[in-house]
Amino acid sequence: MVSRFSVSKPEPKKWFTRDYWYLDTPPASYATHDGWSNADVDVVPVEQRNWRAVNYLFLWLADGANVGTMQQAGSIVALGLSWREASAAIAIGNIIIAVAVALNGTIGSRHHIPFSVASRASLGFYFSYFAVFSRLVLGLIYFGINTYIGASCTLICLTAIWPQLAHLHNTIPESQGVTSARMIAYFVFWTIQLPLVLIPPRKMRWLFFIKSILAIIAAFATLGWAVHRAGGSGPVFQRHSTLTGSRRSWAWVAGINVAISGKTTLALNIPDLTRYAQRTSAAYWQLLFIPIVYFVFSFIGIVIASAGQEIYGTLYWDPTAIIALWTNRAGKFFVAFAFALATLGTNISTNSIASSNDFAFMAPKWLNIKRGAFLTAMLGGWATAPWKIQHSATSLTTFLSGYIIVLAPIVAIMIVDYWAIRRTRLHVPMLYQNEGIYKYTYGVNWRAALTLLIAVPINLPGLIHAINTKVDIGNYSYFYRASWLTSTFIAAFLYFTFCFFFPPTSTIVESTVESLDEDLVLNDTHGWEKDKEGETSDPHSTYPLVGQV
Repeated sequence: MVSRFSVSKPEPKKWFTRDYWYLDTPPASYATHDGWSNADVDVVPVEQRNWRAVNYLFLWLADGANVGTMQQAGSIVALGLSWREASAAIAIGNIIIAVAVALNGTIGSRHHIPFSVASRASLGFYFSYFAVFSRLVLGLIYFGINTYIGASCTLICLTAIWPQLAHLHNTIPESQGVTSARMIAYFVFWTIQLPLVLIPPRKMRWLFFIKSILAIIAAFATLGWAVHRAGGSGPVFQRHSTLTGSRRSWAWVAGINVAISGKTTLALNIPDLTRYAQRTSAAYWQLLFIPIVYFVFSFIGIVIASAGQEIYGTLYWDPTAIIALWTNRAGKFFVAFAFALATLGTNISTNSIASSNDFAFMAPKWLNIKRGAFLTAMLGGWATAPWKIQHSATSLTTFLSGYIIVLAPIVAIMIVDYWAIRRTRLHVPMLYQNEGIYKYTYGVNWRAALTLLIAVPINLPGLIHAINTKVDIGNYSYFYRASWLTSTFIAAFLYFTFCFFFPPTSTIVESTVESLDEDLVLNDTHGWEKDKEGETSDPHSTYPLVGQV
């Protein structure tokens, strides 16, 4: 008999229990083990494929109509090229990267799978984790850096409302690389950004639409003001190239490389976004969207910087530096606010969505895209301390920019594997099975591993020299100026060669298989037979075609 005075032992809060955080693998999953997939890693259901081609236009507008794009021409002009040559280099570079984005994005729009799962076809079931982890770490760091850039716009907004904030006493040590006022702005921007990164990617299209419209208005408003106030385009348009001969040619190559490099991360994980497309053709529209968007806003950046020099006597390639000088507080607020939203859109499309998908892939038992987005916001926003990276870690910033020598070859391998080796044919259920045909040898496609072992070190001397200029590598430094081009084309050539002489026969299918039900229907086409136990097997592979176990 229990006394009425006895106190029952309180039950632990449900959020401290294992069952509360555990994600059940959905019945539609093709994974061979419980917890190896979840709804966000699986093939996107038909009802969630709601992105049209125009939604990808707004995606690229939200990504391209920002401060970074407008500054890009400045970094190319600094190489010694004229504004015309810088514009041409930007156009050529964006055409090249648009091709890579369209080719890799087709994997997502056609099969509706994320980058992490798609990479298993070319890298192998377990080796794909290397590519995903590399992209995850880089995504977290760049998430913090872009948040810090967005904070710069936010600080302009706050000082437009409260001018005294510009003179706020700084209580943060100088060694931290950030002031009290900027840290307040950082916290405000991060707080506004947090609920937006938690929106499911399939619903992001409206967010990109709003941000792109505001960013376009702000960019053209700033352009109109600058040209009107300066009475023309300014002195930058009167300058000519200061280089001749081979130095000018290498500057051209470096300029094209700069235009390409910034979008390499998105070229790698573009299937994370194109997987929500209604039609396969949505990926092809990137061939048009990317060059136009980035050329237009880069050119706008040149005009604003040039006109700004005429007005203020100083060349500011960062348009926010010009906006901060405005005396019209309302105009300063709204334009800076629009650029802050554009930076937020870039951070979501380039870093947040990618890292969230990577988290879901790395730990599908415990993490989905929403939980991954929260971790991205916390780890990327605070643990990386982006204010210190921007302030003093020049070598780290250079290393991050140079990390494309790892990511670019992976992009090349995925494109060559899908289009040239497999001829766009995948066995989608097998991509989710650790004992499927994409296991290769111990989960590693040695052809891809060997390609990376050769292609990546080729550019390492140049990267080391870029980090520490005291390391003399002679004329080899010119080779690094084309790091994306050399990494990509060398990797593509090597991987195709290895597959030509040692074809991955056991992973090649004659027709695309999107589901296990379709697999059974296509048995005769593939030459697969049912054994005595009723399971389906491929005579070219030792791995059974099994469903969820």
